[in-house]
Amino acid sequence: MRKMTMTFAAILATASFAQAADMAELDTNADGALSVEEFTAGHEGVDPAVFTEVDTNEDGAIDAAEYEAATAEDGVLATN
Repeated sequence: MRKMTMTFAAILATASFAQAADMAELDTNADGALSVEEFTAGHEGVDPAVFTEVDTNEDGAIDAAEYEAATAEDGVLATN
């Protein structure tokens, strides 16, 4: 398990911002939402303040709808 975790961390560390993983991959505790820690681990190099911008309902977590909106073509995490 540790080897898999380390491999996953290495993949995320080498991925560019434009190649952000999908939410299910980032949701390491599988609770259906991203904590600030999960978000920043999956988006290295992105200012952690972006988390607050993506968390539009201000509940301290990013849910699937918020993440989808952020990664949409005109969203703050858009890859295009």
